[in-house]
Amino acid sequence: MPITFAERADQLSDSLRDIEHQAEEGDQLFYCAYLLGLLGLHSSAEGEGSDQFDRAFEGTLRDTLEAENVTPEDQASILELWEQTCKHSK
Repeated sequence: MPITFAERADQLSDSLRDIEHQAEEGDQLFYCAYLLGLLGLHSSAEGEGSDQFDRAFEGTLRDTLEAENVTPEDQASILELWEQTCKHSK
C-alpha cells in the first residue's frame, strides 16, 4: 500500500529534526526550520506516494523561495538540504 502524503510529510519532518539536532551552525538550523515550517503547512494535502509528494512539495518550495525573495545562496542550500532529506528518508 502506498504511503500517504501525510505519512510522507511526517517521515521527512522526522529526518529534518534529526538533522536539526545535529546541526552545528545557525544557517543549517534556519534551513531545517524553513523546510519544517513549509512541510507543516502542506502535510494535510491529499494523495499517495512518496515520489509524488516529493515532486509536488519541491515545486511549492521553489515557488515559495522565489516569492519570498530568499537569496540565491540560501535557496541553493535549502534545496540541497531538501534533496538530502528526501534521499535519507527513502
